[in-house]
Amino acid sequence: MTEAEEKKKQQQEQEHERTSSNGPPEACREDVFDHTYKEQEGPKPPLVIVWRNVITMTVLHAGAAYGVLLIPAAFTATLLWSILCFLVSALGVTAGAHRLWSHRSYKASLPLKIFLGVANSMAFQNDIYEWARDHRVHHKYSETDADPHNAVRGFFFAHIGWLMVRKHPEVIEKGGKLELNDLLSDKVVMFQRKHYKKSVLLMCFFVPMFVPWYFWGETLWVAYFVPALLRYTLVLNATWLVNSAAHMWGNRPYDKTINPRENKFVTFSAIGEGFHNYHHTFPYDYATSEFGCKLNITTCFIDLMCFLGLAKDRKRVSHEVVQARIQRTGEGSYRSG
Repeated sequence: MTEAEEKKKQQQEQEHERTSSNGPPEACREDVFDHTYKEQEGPKPPLVIVWRNVITMTVLHAGAAYGVLLIPAAFTATLLWSILCFLVSALGVTAGAHRLWSHRSYKASLPLKIFLGVANSMAFQNDIYEWARDHRVHHKYSETDADPHNAVRGFFFAHIGWLMVRKHPEVIEKGGKLELNDLLSDKVVMFQRKHYKKSVLLMCFFVPMFVPWYFWGETLWVAYFVPALLRYTLVLNATWLVNSAAHMWGNRPYDKTINPRENKFVTFSAIGEGFHNYHHTFPYDYATSEFGCKLNITTCFIDLMCFLGLAKDRKRVSHEVVQARIQRTGEGSYRSG
């Protein structure tokens, strides 16, 4: 079988898996890897460092390190508030920008969308529209020049370095060709995009700092550096570990032909996003794992929202399809549960 025939077969199998699951075949084609894409031959474009971003990230992490030193001085209520802010802002990324808006793996009511939009502003990782666009490009052209955080370029680049340099021209070109009408027609997404800077100042920095100062007398100094700056930096790095560590370390029980791995540490730190070999194999599954709520706070949250009537139509991959894929492309490291 030629390489072209093999790629065509893989595409047909992906389509069969999608139509065999309870997600409609027309749903979000942009998150499926494009086997026909080939990187351009010749020298790579020069790396253009964005020094403003380098300085910003350096100062941010220095501030977060100082925040760690302030933890012993913080009230217990402030530390609990920091954990709550971490979870809320993380859900704005995982349940919101990722599983809802990037992959359309479930449907959310307007109140839930508003909550996730506000939580996403607390996370401050670009607005929902830009985050979802870049994430769809990442899946469609994973670990190629068109991947915004191509892990083939090393851990540092995939983790944070991609934010310190200009995007590869292929990332810009392919991102511009995606069909994004669902995001453009979403009023919550567009409202957040329009008011993003103000919402970030309010939700990412002011609210986390103001609440402990106003309600239980925490010092503004501690309130700024711990629940605001340190918490923000931890959420950033938890998300970045999905792009870096989960593409390098772990096992590949579902598809040994791709680099994304099952990584328990990333699963814990990113509240359920570390089942990455599964996720890149079945990107339309709302749970990003076949094990439901196990080590997966985000899946628990979505299930709770469905129970409360605030979400519905969770897309899931059938057990039979998962097992068939394990037998066909897994590396033999599968362990049920």
